[in-house]
Amino acid sequence: MALSGMRGLSVFISDIRNCHNKEQERLRVDKELGNIRTRFKNEKGLSHYEKKKYVWKMLYIHMLGYDVDFGHMETVSLISAPKYPEKQVGYIVTSCLLNENNDFLRMVINTVRNDIIGRNETYQCLALTMVGNIGGKEFSESLAPDVQKLLISSSCRPVVRKKAALCLLRLYRKNPDVVNIDGWSDRMAQLLDERDLGVLTSVMSLFVSLVSNNAEAYWNCLPKCVRILERMARNQDIPQEYTYYGIPSPWLQVKAMRALQYFPTIEDPSARRALFEVLQRILMGTDVVKNVNKNNASHAVLFEALALVMHLDAEKEMMSQCVALLGKFIAVREPNIRYLGLENMSRMLLVTDVQDIIKRHQAQIITSLKDPDISIRRRALDLLYGMCDVTNAKEIVEELLQVT
Repeated sequence: MALSGMRGLSVFISDIRNCHNKEQERLRVDKELGNIRTRFKNEKGLSHYEKKKYVWKMLYIHMLGYDVDFGHMETVSLISAPKYPEKQVGYIVTSCLLNENNDFLRMVINTVRNDIIGRNETYQCLALTMVGNIGGKEFSESLAPDVQKLLISSSCRPVVRKKAALCLLRLYRKNPDVVNIDGWSDRMAQLLDERDLGVLTSVMSLFVSLVSNNAEAYWNCLPKCVRILERMARNQDIPQEYTYYGIPSPWLQVKAMRALQYFPTIEDPSARRALFEVLQRILMGTDVVKNVNKNNASHAVLFEALALVMHLDAEKEMMSQCVALLGKFIAVREPNIRYLGLENMSRMLLVTDVQDIIKRHQAQIITSLKDPDISIRRRALDLLYGMCDVTNAKEIVEELLQVT
């Protein structure tokens, strides 16, 4: 929140911070709200500076948890301001104070559309961010075609196209009809060839949502996802800012593998072979390290890879490798990794021909029944229940009787 030149706003925030208790704070907030309400009633005398200052104060009061049930007209009117400082305030505060059902939003649809189709990138970003935050059916019906044009435009900079992709995702979730499936299959295939990882990550979020509703319409995009994963696995043309603790864009990898799980199978032999090579590399290259942040990123990629391996019904050798890896995880000291190992091993039970391999880790699973963390004990109990049969029932029951 920019406070430079807004002495009244700075003083108000300082007064709030100096309050000794909640009651003092409430009295100061009520006084300020009363002052703002009075000034808004005499709006003709307000300068742009004053209106902007009071709207910022309303946002601050809203952030403190108080209801702000007036001033919405003054807030949305700032969106139509010709200068950036007022327009910025209008967009930001509207995004925070109003929801999609607020009638005042209808007043600014034309202004928002003009900013989206205009040539000022800053205004385009402000408009796309607000529409993406609020969503709503009216916004989707009025603005979706213009947002789509920005996304596929070759003349727009990546920063605008990123926001356009995420904005379209929000509109699509609210109203799936805004995306014409017949025309978007080829467009999406082109977008997945994007080299800028920021745009590609945003596009992949949109793609996951599209294929979750209708994977059949996007078969031509499947090889593109595989190629993206190959690029990540080879660390090919990955900018430093998208490498997280040595892992190339883990967010993009997770989304790409999640998208592939919506397709029933991969029939193209070359795509299937390439994908399994990538998955093999992920399985071989993931281990537990001391750095928590690196662990979180690498394991997010790994567990999504395990889910994809199960979905594709991989060969028994790869399944055995997955179980062996999970067996290492359930033996580590870190409780979060142990929990994820037990949970994913339970999912592996649904795959045929791996139950006997999982039984090799029975002793370690039983040890988890004595863990102080109740969530780990529950995961271990679920896993034992799933793997119990005539060959190990006696041993498992004896252990359960000792635990209880």
